[in-house]
Amino acid sequence: MRKADSLRRWLTAFLPDLKTHPDLLQVYLEGGQVGARRSATLSFAYAYTVKALITDFAGDTDTIMVAVLAWIEKEQPQLLQASDNKPFRFEAELLDSETYDIELSIDLTEPVLVIPRVDGSGYDVTHPEEPAFPPMFDGVTASFLQGFGNVQLLAETTDPDAVLTPAIPPDA
Repeated sequence: MRKADSLRRWLTAFLPDLKTHPDLLQVYLEGGQVGARRSATLSFAYAYTVKALITDFAGDTDTIMVAVLAWIEKEQPQLLQASDNKPFRFEAELLDSETYDIELSIDLTEPVLVIPRVDGSGYDVTHPEEPAFPPMFDGVTASFLQGFGNVQLLAETTDPDAVLTPAIPPDA
């Protein structure tokens, strides 16, 4: 399940404490299912809830939320178009006046294409990229590539898989 690993790498890239202390992040799956129909191939889809538990977090929680929204835009953009406007859930426990344990829950799907080889020697299995969604309004594009809280930069990454474009902070 590629997306769970992608989320781990993304959060580690966005949150410097996780680079230094990777044991502060636990990623696991819950409620997994496989969707499949009888057809000419064995293609299927995973459906599961990925849980990311960040322990002893002492930073600004906005940093986590911006990073997760940016990841969702890349890996499961349909969640940002859902009619309920709630792309993920979280629970937090305040440990003391400065630190939290925060658990994120994101419902994901992952299609898997399974194509039999022509020579009968097995199957080729691929995980296609998420479809690119067109802008909702002509001439208006929005992207969670960098995030600002007022004029403070909350998130950006050096992850080689991330595609970031420079953002101009809002006027103070």
